Amino acid sequence: MSVTMRFEIHPLNPQTRFVKIAASVLEDDGLVLYPTESGYAIGCSAESKKAIHKLYALKKPLKKYLMALILPNISVATEYAHINNYSFNIMKPRVPGPYTFILPAAPHIARKLDVKRSEIGVRCPTHPFFQELFKYFDKPILSTAAKISDEELQSPDDLWALFQNKVDMMLDVGEIEIHPTNVISLVGNSVEVIRGEL
Repeated sequence: MSVTMRFEIHPLNPQTRFVKIAASVLEDDGLVLYPTESGYAIGCSAESKKAIHKLYALKKPLKKYLMALILPNISVATEYAHINNYSFNIMKPRVPGPYTFILPAAPHIARKLDVKRSEIGVRCPTHPFFQELFKYFDKPILSTAAKISDEELQSPDDLWALFQNKVDMMLDVGEIEIHPTNVISLVGNSVEVIRGEL
């Protein structure tokens, strides 16, 4: 892996030039460490098998970890997950927002992500970084919290020390308080709150 890039970006108005670099890193099978409204996360293009396996290898120390597809909106999410009227009506007022919805995965997505289960997490963040990124990157992002143990890190310097040789790029907006997303399963036309609240 080449030397990891680290850029400080504005938390509310991320600089386009840095966002475009992030888009090209994702396009080239890279891993990016980026801000979300719930803390820092690491992700890759969900269309790149090479990058997906790099992300899985990175998270191996955590036996249980939640990964989700980050998408710009519900209509794009329907290409990757089965969203019926019941699920849509629950998701619509809460998206974008601090929610990860567990939904039945489209069969080709389960194969592509090399997952044994037939469900996938879907998330539409509100963070300005993603609003800007999806102008230049049109694929879903497979995303997971930036940690390889149960310890949650808020400081960009701590994250850099841990991940600078494991990712291709870090986008630093300063310290972010960790507020894990609400995780809601909508599988089987019923609501199950796995974490947080609806």
